[in-house]
Amino acid sequence: MKKTFAALVLGILVTGSTFAQQAPQQEKKARTEQHHGKHRQSSLSPEEQASRRAAKMSQELGLNKSQTKKLQALHLKQIEQREAMRAEYKNTDTQNRAQRKQEMKAAQTQWQAELKDILTQKQYAQYQEKREEMRESRRGDRPGRDGHKNRENWQQQRS
Repeated sequence: MKKTFAALVLGILVTGSTFAQQAPQQEKKARTEQHHGKHRQSSLSPEEQASRRAAKMSQELGLNKSQTKKLQALHLKQIEQREAMRAEYKNTDTQNRAQRKQEMKAAQTQWQAELKDILTQKQYAQYQEKREEMRESRRGDRPGRDGHKNRENWQQQRS
């Protein structure tokens, strides 16, 4: 009786394990398909990217049609300039990082000046406020972002 019971249990276990191995496997998506959000924009043409950015800012800041067209042209110029810089930087060595950083900072400063010319003072102030909110939300509670004070708070929370 014990042998029959043991053989029956063993048979059920073996059968169960073989069926468990034959369960349908879910297809894994490629890494590029897994990421949505930010990486999705890179598949858009520069014109589409500029149009989306301009439409979003137009909605957030209440821009008129003239301002929106100028902003779209400014975004397109920025996107093309960044792509050209990236292509150029891929072909250079890593020793010129300081120079590259200065060039990118200069391009950003120029873009900010042109944006300021397009927007009214009230709209530009609103833009700056939203930009600062975005920066703060990106920082979060990550250690080391706000100097030692934040790192200490983070370490205390972990303890």
